[in-house]
Amino acid sequence: MTAGSILATGLIVFAGLLAVPAVSHTNAGTTFSLMASSMAFVAMAIAQFMATRPPVVERLFGGLDRIYHFHRKVGIAVLLLILVHYFLTPDFQGLALTSDLNKGAAAAGEWAFYGFVFLLVLSIVKVIPKTRIEIPYHYWRVTHRFIGLLFMLVAFHQMFIKRPYDGTALLATYLNVFAAVGIVSYLYTQLLPWIRTRRYDVTHVEKHGGATIITAKPAGRRLSAIPGQFGFFRVGKPGLREPHPFTIAGIDEDGTVRFAIKPLGDFTRALRDGVAVGDALTLEGGYGRFNHRRGGKKQIWLAGGIGVTPFLAMASRLKGDEGQDIHMVYCVRDKTEAIGVDTFRTQAEKLSNFSFTLHDSTTDGRLDAQKLVSAAPINPAEADLWFCGPPPLRLAIEKGLRELGKAPRRVEFERFEFR
Repeated sequence: MTAGSILATGLIVFAGLLAVPAVSHTNAGTTFSLMASSMAFVAMAIAQFMATRPPVVERLFGGLDRIYHFHRKVGIAVLLLILVHYFLTPDFQGLALTSDLNKGAAAAGEWAFYGFVFLLVLSIVKVIPKTRIEIPYHYWRVTHRFIGLLFMLVAFHQMFIKRPYDGTALLATYLNVFAAVGIVSYLYTQLLPWIRTRRYDVTHVEKHGGATIITAKPAGRRLSAIPGQFGFFRVGKPGLREPHPFTIAGIDEDGTVRFAIKPLGDFTRALRDGVAVGDALTLEGGYGRFNHRRGGKKQIWLAGGIGVTPFLAMASRLKGDEGQDIHMVYCVRDKTEAIGVDTFRTQAEKLSNFSFTLHDSTTDGRLDAQKLVSAAPINPAEADLWFCGPPPLRLAIEKGLRELGKAPRRVEFERFEFR
């Protein structure tokens, strides 16, 4: 667990602990119900705060990808906790400000419950069970925005519903603080498109077998990013205005950026067909902690397919004075799909601390741990393994290296999935 996940979990659990002295004079069922509702409310507020993508929190979690994965776990926890609160109905003689406010708060809570159950299930379930029907990303993203509105209903509910403690109780203060955090965070996320985005203009488009390479220059302020990070990318054209995360394949001193995007889904295929020189891009970033400067003195970089993009950005900025020995292995199904090979080869010829191997699975066979060991001039057991590509490839290589007694000192990768 990361420092961020431990801190967030502690804040959620603390809400449940505060509920015990506040409601323990009632009965066991009510106590457990209000413990669950208090923890769920704080978890919702934390989820809203995490959605603002704060840089400080990203460091605590080890990257935005880790934040999103924890965000998903929080969503599952909220769903279970609100189900406990709903079915374990509180039973107590409590305090109410006015009957009208109490009735309104009760109605708000009920509507918020049904809305949360629907939206949380929609967020957790990507594929409809027993079918191959996948819920489209853009439907999920649009409906997910309503969670913030539902949180505001829950905040109204918890503040004005009849309860067995008064407004001076520590639990009430704690929940009110998180109500403010959640509401402010939600409002901030609605302003993100105007606060943290940058305008770029497309200057070049190349369509290769393995990817569409898009080059763009800033029309104003530059994107704040370093090699290895990713950004949220959208084009000012119908059908391409929905932001999607893509790793930055290159970033120059003047702010020019390059993206290498493989046409795998509806958006990326439409992007390949629709993007053109002169188009306006809206970018937000950079995010992520995938940067070799955080690593050890010996590193093996392993890219699978389009996972080469962060390594392209990092390799192009190597100067040879990093104090790190790096070997790059680029695995492709067919060498015609490879992109940026000239960059890697040029750097390998120029720099003494960087070497490069292209693994063509068509001619070289499937890449395994033994082949990786044979190709690398660096002993994996003495190095960090930096990986970007299909998870099955990473798992197979890690397992193989352990079996060979050459497990890396650490493995760095990003969980590049935000739903």
